[in-house]
Amino acid sequence: MSTPMRRRTRAIVTATAVLSALVLSACTAPGAAQSQDKSDSKIVKPIKPTKPVDLDILDAAGDLLGTKQVFESFKKAHPDWVGNISYETAGAPDVTGKLKAQSLGGNVTITMVLGGTGVVGPAVAQNLLVKQYPDYQSDLPDLSKVFDKPRQELQDLSMGYGVMNRWGPSGPLLEYNPDKVSDPPTTPQELLAWAKAHPKQFSYAQPPNSGSGWIFLQGLPYLLGDKDPSDPVNGWSKTWAYLAELNKYTAPYPASSTIIGQQFGSGQITLMPQIVGIDIVTRQNGTVPPNSAVTTFKPQVWLGDGHYWMIPKGVSPQVLYVDLALEKYMMTDKEQAATMSAENGELTTANKNVTISDAPAAAQAGIQKWGRPDFYPKAFTQGKTVATLSAAELAKAFDIWNEKIGGAAQ
Repeated sequence: MSTPMRRRTRAIVTATAVLSALVLSACTAPGAAQSQDKSDSKIVKPIKPTKPVDLDILDAAGDLLGTKQVFESFKKAHPDWVGNISYETAGAPDVTGKLKAQSLGGNVTITMVLGGTGVVGPAVAQNLLVKQYPDYQSDLPDLSKVFDKPRQELQDLSMGYGVMNRWGPSGPLLEYNPDKVSDPPTTPQELLAWAKAHPKQFSYAQPPNSGSGWIFLQGLPYLLGDKDPSDPVNGWSKTWAYLAELNKYTAPYPASSTIIGQQFGSGQITLMPQIVGIDIVTRQNGTVPPNSAVTTFKPQVWLGDGHYWMIPKGVSPQVLYVDLALEKYMMTDKEQAATMSAENGELTTANKNVTISDAPAAAQAGIQKWGRPDFYPKAFTQGKTVATLSAAELAKAFDIWNEKIGGAAQ
């Protein structure tokens, strides 16, 4: 089972995988492109099953830790619709290949995919997902009743091919050892000065493979006042210059959020970027000391993190009927409340109407212990919340980081 740490990591597809899919789509011969368009125009009519159908859920973001009970609850409520439910996991870069192989073989057995924009982008480029909004809008949740502006911005990144089921302000934060850091930095400039004064005591995980790494990367253009935070190629001149300078004093970049958490926990480094979910989970599971502290930047900017439920093209009309009903069920207040817990690091939901007070009692107790109740509720009200980059722009950012920063690591 993927942890939330792996969820954030796997939700980020490598730059090469994303760009390959997008380039392949862009370079499709005119005849092939027209064929795709015709395929897209054929909207399959959902048919209520006359006998239970089996579901195969592919999780590319570790979401099942918080949502598996939703699937099981739906099955219990609709035994006439749902037979067996099987679950499998995959890294985000592997999803498109799995779906493509099944599509070419004419035997689509994966009935739903869970993942972030790094999954949506390449799969859409290969014409592998069902367009849900607006094609099946009457069968799906009324998003105007459950999303506010920040949530809708993340939903829009799915281009209508997914229904966002997980959402929250993610970061960037800075986590530090309070026994060694008495006055933590709260601006990029202070962070650079601290790293210079404490060489190799700060690091961040490689952004293409780490949720905390890519949220830190995407937050910097806002914190540094770059020209266009949505354009890593032409609008991030301050960010790339800053990271090049910070690179001189940074410890080697570990390959994942898991590894950097272990390095922090063992004392190899004393300061690192962090995101909400991993902060909660790693203190709870003992990866980092329970007394580790976090701070926001000043002024803070929150990168919203959203995950989606997606339906592969080629599922039967009966499975499509169940999938759409399941997504509508998933967005109800009761089921969204059930996704919050300290075990998966979730303090918010995709449904704006659901808060921690709606979570089950056991979940509330865990959140009270590990969810920094004296810090996060207030922190979430400070600063602005912005959407993450699109899959294509994120891929470009990863490529530049790999070339200019990761490739020049000391």
